[in-house]
Amino acid sequence: MSERAIEFVETWVSEKIDDMEELPAEGDETQAKALAAQCLKAASDEGIPDSEIKDAFDDLAEFIEGQIEEARDREEDEDDEEDEEEYEEDGDDDDDQDDEK
Repeated sequence: MSERAIEFVETWVSEKIDDMEELPAEGDETQAKALAAQCLKAASDEGIPDSEIKDAFDDLAEFIEGQIEEARDREEDEDDEEDEEEYEEDGDDDDDQDDEK
């Protein structure tokens, strides 16, 4: 297995997902398949042949879909944390008002 292929794909995919304004809907594999094709082209441009990528990743689109799902989970966790912080801040304000009475 090629470490250079793995490193290239992981970095490339991470950057592409980070650049997305909105993640694709859950179950929509269209974006993952398109990114897989783009990734193979970008790897080829860097001198990494398709065969090297395919040796490292059985199903590149499936790997990318998994990375998108992880990004979606992280986004949901961040939203949950923000909601918790807002709730805690609102609760602190109420305590301060009670102290003033």
